[in-house]
Amino acid sequence: MATYSITINERTTFGKQLLLFLKGLGLIKENEKKGIDATLKACDDADKVHLIHYKDMDDFKARMYAL
Repeated sequence: MATYSITINERTTFGKQLLLFLKGLGLIKENEKKGIDATLKACDDADKVHLIHYKDMDDFKARMYAL
């Protein structure tokens, strides 16, 4: 199996149609999310993280040095 890299201008009608066709065939594998998709994923990841709140800097230092 070979891997090919091609450049498709998504701004043209032909480019959009070609991209949709190739995605429909399952031939395109996107490596990373960009734009709003990446932002939404980052927001979802942030919601899943357990956040620790500190009263002030002294409280923060006390908890960090206790570890």
